[in-house]
Amino acid sequence: MPAATRRPFAARLLAIAAAGAALRLLYVLVLARKVPDIGDAIFFHQQAIALAHGHGFVDPFISAAARHSVPSALHPPLYPLAVSALAHVGLMSEVAHRSLGAAFGFGTIILIGLIGRRVDGPRTGLVAASLAAVYPVLVAADGAMMSETLYGLLIARALLVSLTIVSGRRTVLAAASLGALIGLAALTRAEGLLLLALLAWPLALRRPLRRLPLLAASTIACLLVLSPWLIRNASVFHELTLSHNDATVVAGANCRTTYHGVNLGGWDIACFSKRRTYDERRQSDRWRAEGLRYMGRHAGRLAVVVPLRIMRTWDLWQPHRQVEFAESEARWLSTAGVVAYFLLMPFALAGAWLLRRVRGPLFVLLSPVVLVTVVSAVGYGVPRFRHPAEITIVVLAAAAIARTPAAVGARLRARTSASAGSPHGAV
Repeated sequence: MPAATRRPFAARLLAIAAAGAALRLLYVLVLARKVPDIGDAIFFHQQAIALAHGHGFVDPFISAAARHSVPSALHPPLYPLAVSALAHVGLMSEVAHRSLGAAFGFGTIILIGLIGRRVDGPRTGLVAASLAAVYPVLVAADGAMMSETLYGLLIARALLVSLTIVSGRRTVLAAASLGALIGLAALTRAEGLLLLALLAWPLALRRPLRRLPLLAASTIACLLVLSPWLIRNASVFHELTLSHNDATVVAGANCRTTYHGVNLGGWDIACFSKRRTYDERRQSDRWRAEGLRYMGRHAGRLAVVVPLRIMRTWDLWQPHRQVEFAESEARWLSTAGVVAYFLLMPFALAGAWLLRRVRGPLFVLLSPVVLVTVVSAVGYGVPRFRHPAEITIVVLAAAAIARTPAAVGARLRARTSASAGSPHGAV
């Protein structure tokens, strides 16, 4: 692309991202200073403060109950570690911590614009960035005290690097970068590790002459990024684990109230048995075993439960009620997000159809969709899990929207030419 073309694109992209970041700050600081923080949002906020005070990765709830620091691997470390940087300089309020999402959102908007340009040209890139800047789902996620804001940034960067591999440029270095980004994503939300199998390894296998170097580069880089956290957990809990959160997922998603009734396919804290120990590993083992035991005894219900889990995540089941489960988000913006999602989806499907012949990039864009669907099927259904796929939805929708004026113009020109060439059109 000529420099004269690159400069306007870069300037416009930066302006769009800056406007998107300003919108996120307006939302956090003015429009939604008070939001219903529960569960994970409070955990991340308090753990970041504990990190700033030198207590390490502890469970703030259990530490308060036990009256001493209780080490935790309930969640991966990267998001609270990032938030703790604000706490280190004296910014301890929840609003200040939520404001950090504006910076992550700024980066995500830029990356979405670059992905759109790489896939379908500058026009699509700018349309994609514009959609990302105002899309209520992304605004709400970036303004929440939740790990999705950082997770989305890392997923977007991983997708952009993957497109470099598809193009065949700097493949070994790009594969190592992709593996490292997947490692960072897994240190934000553990399910991000699945992108090794869903994205990095398939991309390596697409290049037979360099298959082994690419596989090795992505895998080793990912393990190197994960190793400090894995070593810490092996030392503290005597096991290699990214997160103990899988136990609470399994326990809360597999019981009578989530296999029948209004919460079918969802998650229910009432499924948990009473806590018996402050030892996180032992309690996690117990809850995980209880959830797996219930699932095994009611395996016949999975044929109903699993599809409903997936439908919940994709807002195809109880979309209005799902808004009630949005953590650290204003209800009105979550509702607007559902409406905007359904408005964008037809364009996203059209964009996938238009790009169907560009198989490499389309494979990359669809990998988060597969990730989200697998995670929901195995765990439970909630729209928050759809966050990585929102990047795909925005880019594909942008491709369809960006091509619409050209398609309409071509059709009008064809009609004009046909009219001029017909006997009735002659003077």
